[in-house]
Order: sequence, then C-alpha cells, then structure tokens
Amino acid sequence: MHLSPGHLRVVLILALLQDLQIRPQKDIFRAHLERDLRLCPACFAGQRWQCEEIFEAIAEPSDWSKLLKGIALLFDRREIYFLHSNEGSQLVAKRKANGQSYRNVDFLRREFLEMAERPGGFHLCHGGRGTPRFVSYLEQRGHEAATIWYYMMHSVTPLLMQELFLLEFPVPRSYGACGLTHFQAYAGHTLSHNAAAGEDLRLEIARQVLQLSLKLTFGFADFRLFLTDLTADNLAFDEPSQRVLLIDLDSVVLVDAAAPLGNAQKYEPLPGDGFTFDVKEFCGGQQLDANVYQACRLLKDFLLQDLANGRLELLLDQCVRCDDATCDMRFQQAYDLIKLLEELLDRRRD
Repeated sequence: MHLSPGHLRVVLILALLQDLQIRPQKDIFRAHLERDLRLCPACFAGQRWQCEEIFEAIAEPSDWSKLLKGIALLFDRREIYFLHSNEGSQLVAKRKANGQSYRNVDFLRREFLEMAERPGGFHLCHGGRGTPRFVSYLEQRGHEAATIWYYMMHSVTPLLMQELFLLEFPVPRSYGACGLTHFQAYAGHTLSHNAAAGEDLRLEIARQVLQLSLKLTFGFADFRLFLTDLTADNLAFDEPSQRVLLIDLDSVVLVDAAAPLGNAQKYEPLPGDGFTFDVKEFCGGQQLDANVYQACRLLKDFLLQDLANGRLELLLDQCVRCDDATCDMRFQQAYDLIKLLEELLDRRRD
C-alpha cells in the first residue's frame, strides 16, 4: 500500500503525538544527556546530579506544545525549547547536537590546539602548545578539563554563559549545562522586535548596547571578549528588569591580555558586506575597538536609524567611519554617545 505525501505527513504527526504523550519532557532531556555521555563520558559525567535537579524542576508542557515542537524539528533542526519551571518562571533550553565522539581527552586537547581559525565560531588566541591560561582559569573556577576542551571545540556558549552570569555580565541567568543542552532564563524578545518601539525605549537600549560593547572589550581576569556577530538577533530586552541581555556567545574571539600583545589598535573593516574581520587582528591587539564598531553600526543602521537628532547622527557616523584624520580609536565616541543618550533620556523624563 502506497501513501500519498499528504497521508504520510498525517501518519508521521500521529506517530509523533503518540510518542510525545508517552515520553515526558524531562525524559527527553535525560535521553539527550545519555546520548552526550556516550560521545564523551569524561566530559559530562560530573553534570548528572545538577541536571537531575534541572530536569525535575521543569513543568511538563502540554501535548499540543510538544506536538508543535516535534513538527518544527522535522523542518528546523535548531533545538530550542521554551519551557516553564514548576514555580512558573520561563526558561530556554538550547541544544547543539552536532558533537563528535571523544574517548581520549588528550586527543581532544591536541585537536583544539592544532585547529585552524574558525571565523563565525569560537576562537581562543593562545601562543604555543602549552595549556592556555583560559583553561587553567576555568579549572580553578571548578570546571573539569575535559568539559572545557569539549565546549571550546563544539559550542562555547554553555561554558561562557555560566561564567559571565556569575561575573554579573548582562546575560540571562544560567541554570546549568547538561551535555550539549544549556538551560538559561528566558530573556525576552530579541532587539529585532524593538525596531518600531518608542523612542525613549530605543534610546535606553542603545545606551546599554554601547555599555555592553565596552564591558566585553575590557573583559574579566585579563581576558578580552570580541563578538563577531553582534546583531539584533543575539541581543534581547528583558522587560521586567529593563536590561539588554546577550543571549548567544558562540561567535567569539577570546584574547588573553595578560600575554605579551601588540598595542591597542583601531578596527578596520575588510571588503565585503556585514562585519568582516581577520582573526589575527583580534589576537594582535588587547584593546581592539571592534565591539564598539559593531554596536555603533547596529544603532546607526537599525535601532536609531529614524531618530532625528543631528548630534546623535554625527557621533554615530563618526563612530562607524572613524576616519584617521579625526579618530584614533572608537572608545571616545562610545563614551560621548553614552553621555549624549543619557542627556536625551534625562530631558524626556523632566
């Protein structure tokens, strides 16, 4: 008997619904963790007790919600789950299930250190073949070495998001990582939803985006974080706290500023559309102004593009262009913009 494509889709959906009715959501996440443990037992075995607490705290979604998610996964392999805890708070589970199997942690370490540049992914600026200081730092913070190497190789967000949350950077609350699944608080709509928001709100968001660009550049523990994908889709505005939060950290260059590096330098766009960069430039200067450039471009081209304020337009244009005759680095433009935005907001409150 041959089924038409339409009938086949109905059968698949009914089978999917039956499976979802049988399997609670927490069991689906348990199965994900068991699968990840088979990829690298040494990497994730220490997460079991914490993950059981997370799984038990998840409220069971309705069968309808699970059906919609199951159907979505048939067409979109991005595994992002919007959940609620038993206490009613919203959380998000993000899974990047494309990891490789590693039985030998030394091989994993060697493969990472010998890896070529990865534009669009995580890149750690380090010299030589010894253990990078960033790895030693994370071990001192309680992370297992195997876990660190695996996340740096495949998806650094679970690692960095937990650390930045503990350091009070503007990121969502991190509940923890379970293998290749990371659980974090829901941070609100991305900034893409705020393009038509009121001017007061957009001015406040713009101020916080600039502050974020500086905070990442100055970093923590002599590490500098340079985003290579600072876009409206990777930032969210949390309405209850009125804060801009960074929700994705996979596209990052991390620089060890404690190592001998070159002088601070100005980011110069390469030919091409969007944000173009050379990883060597990031690794060669401890205070490259690339984060500020991306923030100014986001504000100029998207968030504040229709605001009629001559002074604001001029400063944003100077920040993006940063001509050699009038601009050594973009940091002063960032401070001037923050000051102007604060003045504009104060006037509107009076």
